[in-house]
Amino acid sequence: MQIKEKLEVFQKFTIEVANSESEALIREYQESFEKELEEFQKNKQTEMEHKFQIEETRIRRQMRRKVSEESIRQKRLLDSCKQEWKGKVMEKVRLLLGEYRQSGQYMDYLAAKIKMAKEVAGTEEATIYIDPADAGKKEGLEKRTGAKLTVSAMKFGGGIRAVIRSRNILIDESFVTKLEQEEINL
Repeated sequence: MQIKEKLEVFQKFTIEVANSESEALIREYQESFEKELEEFQKNKQTEMEHKFQIEETRIRRQMRRKVSEESIRQKRLLDSCKQEWKGKVMEKVRLLLGEYRQSGQYMDYLAAKIKMAKEVAGTEEATIYIDPADAGKKEGLEKRTGAKLTVSAMKFGGGIRAVIRSRNILIDESFVTKLEQEEINL
């Protein structure tokens, strides 16, 4: 073999070795790049999922807060309407009660409550009070029931109040008390 041929063989061999080494390096770089790309994609996917969860949590909190605020607003509105309705009902009851106090049925009611207070007292001494607005009905009620009545210094909206001091008993059949109890129950 001649030098020229040897050189050609050497050159071919060197080129083949260089090509194979460069292909090996390229494959290695490509594999390394693909791994880095895969890791990058996984990291970005994880990061996006994390951001998505954070945003979803934030939106859910906002929605819960808005629902809570609306619920509170609705409760306040309902309470306001209920108070308004309660006021109107109690106003109507007071008007009807005023009309009732002008009727003969009211005299019958007072007489029945006075008799009831006398029965509760039995032989004990009882002080039976009537409302100052009913002072004009005192004589008629005393004749009708046979009880001595006292006109109260305090207004209590009609009805009677009786005190049996010996037994520490207060009989409160006043309309003010009954209205307060009903207002609480509304």
